Amino acid sequence: MMTLEKKHILVVDDSRSVRAFFEDIFSKKEDFSAVFAASGEEAVKIFEADREDPNPLFQFVLTDINMPGMDGFETIEAIKKIDPGINTGMITGFNIDDYMKMALEKGVFNIICKMDPPDEIIRTVDNLITGNNIFGIDNYLEGSPNIVKVKITETSMLKTAVNDIIEFARPNLDEEKLYGLKTGLIEMGTNAIYHAYGYEKGSVVALKDTEEVVIQYGADDKKLIVVINDSSGSLSKEKVLSQINKGVNPSPEDLIASGGRGIYLTRYLCDKLIVNIEKDKRTEVLIFMYFNQEYIENKPLLINQI
Repeated sequence: MMTLEKKHILVVDDSRSVRAFFEDIFSKKEDFSAVFAASGEEAVKIFEADREDPNPLFQFVLTDINMPGMDGFETIEAIKKIDPGINTGMITGFNIDDYMKMALEKGVFNIICKMDPPDEIIRTVDNLITGNNIFGIDNYLEGSPNIVKVKITETSMLKTAVNDIIEFARPNLDEEKLYGLKTGLIEMGTNAIYHAYGYEKGSVVALKDTEEVVIQYGADDKKLIVVINDSSGSLSKEKVLSQINKGVNPSPEDLIASGGRGIYLTRYLCDKLIVNIEKDKRTEVLIFMYFNQEYIENKPLLINQI
């Protein structure tokens, strides 16, 4: 019998019930080993002791944001002073948009919602540790659903693809969600064609052989996912977070600007948005819409760059 390699994580939360919740979900996964801290101060001591060991274990630190004493941002900052290379993430039950400006200032690109389903929390943490299963719609859908793939070679094909996806989604989404999905598809599809390759927005474009935009979509019992890929890799995680923050915390200049709101708008209108970047090689945007759920107001922040 093959032994799974353990992923060692440090989980920080001042709530005993939340720690018990995470202990329960991680204990059910044979490839995870979790240690828990009740405060940022305790977490720093545990992590420091781990890094003084000749064979340190922790590969990832997941911390709550709102805690007495050291908050989550301060905890991450202290831990990264000990080991700048450690992978980290944050989790909260509050509105993540309230922390967007601080996330931009501190360089935090992943904040998970405590209300997310346990399997999605596990998948997110696993991806942040290994980076192995970040790209690809197959890694986010359950079972073996049929996946439709469309290669966009000119601008007129985007409109057709958007309409086809809306009709595919219509039996499972209400009109409000269909509107949000259509808006997100247009925004992200337009970004992939025009902004990724430097074309003038609104112009008729036939992509060159070296320029690729691919849309994939499929659904399982719980959700629809649409993935929009471009082969430019022109985005950076810093730019994505900056654009989201401009939507959440706009300056007077941002309010009158005519562009740059696509990522923010898509995240706002759709249930979940994940942006995966392989710098200078590819950008992948995943749009999630959940069935049988009302509009999800508290959205995670999930930006991955390898």
